Amino acid sequence: MTVMTQAPQLPAWHRRWSKALFSSWGSMLVTAMVALGLVLACYHLLRWGVVEATTAIDPELCRNSAGACWGAVRYNHRMILLGRYPLGEGWRPVLAVLLLLAAVAMAATPRFFGGKGVAMVAAALVAFIALIAGGFAGLAPVATDLWGGLPLTLMLATLAVMASVPLGMALALGRRSSLPLLRWVCTGYIELVRGVPLITLLFFGAFVLPLVLPASWRVDAMVRVVVCLVGFSAAYLAEVFRGGLQAIPKGQFEAAHALGLSRWKALRLVVIPQAVRVTIPPITSHFIGVLKDTSLVAIVNIYDLTGSLKMALTNPDWRPYFAEAYLMVSAIYLVLGLCIVRYGRFLETRYALDRR
Repeated sequence: MTVMTQAPQLPAWHRRWSKALFSSWGSMLVTAMVALGLVLACYHLLRWGVVEATTAIDPELCRNSAGACWGAVRYNHRMILLGRYPLGEGWRPVLAVLLLLAAVAMAATPRFFGGKGVAMVAAALVAFIALIAGGFAGLAPVATDLWGGLPLTLMLATLAVMASVPLGMALALGRRSSLPLLRWVCTGYIELVRGVPLITLLFFGAFVLPLVLPASWRVDAMVRVVVCLVGFSAAYLAEVFRGGLQAIPKGQFEAAHALGLSRWKALRLVVIPQAVRVTIPPITSHFIGVLKDTSLVAIVNIYDLTGSLKMALTNPDWRPYFAEAYLMVSAIYLVLGLCIVRYGRFLETRYALDRR
């Protein structure tokens, strides 16, 4: 008697990838060509960045090396990461960054969603600014023009995101308002800000605004730059939120009224939460854009991570090895961006309106 055995079933992911990459002769040829290109690129990158590279902090050895010169990164790493922050005080921005990242990570967990998480991040930002500014408890004061590097990038991005979300929602609601004057003002602001590049706003805030305001009204350049970033981000977020509000059926608002909720309670408890759920993917993309847009502040003499990199490369001994330094900075932006992407996907899964 012959016993028939069933062939083992391949995993679903294996069948899906096999169908996508090897379903026909054409797809097999394209897959082979792409794989060959990736192998060659990885080979040359590995050879340049590892096999033939040098880590010695010696410009002469770097000039004689056929590979990368990671000594340039080792020599300039403090300038790139912390900018012109005073020597001997580097522990302050490092501690400030750790506090801010810890607060953001905790606020991103479901246990601290809502007001608790916002208060936690706000408190971390206050502690962050107090630490790097100094002037109390024996800490030497440090002027804002000496702030820079990764701490400044994280501070600007966090401030821009936290402040622009409520402002953007207010602008979106104002643009949909039945009051003509409020609707015109919000619409005019959104279209005006979205119609000019961020560099224009930064130049206006950094150089033009101090000329037209009285001396008693002038504030620190860092504050003006933060206001420009927040205003620019809020204008774009307003359109994202407006799209989310328009995606909510009118029946949701009517049902909330039928339950006895006022207009504002219906917005706060029924409409806005659903609109935010719908807009999680574009909000995630916008936050990544805000993080990268902070690099533009170097144009107005505020040296974030990218600005500190350019300043470090003014040394003629290490200027030829800019590729290694840019790879380091790109890796930092990539890690931060991937963290935002992964968290956005987590929120999409957690708050999916249609779970199957």
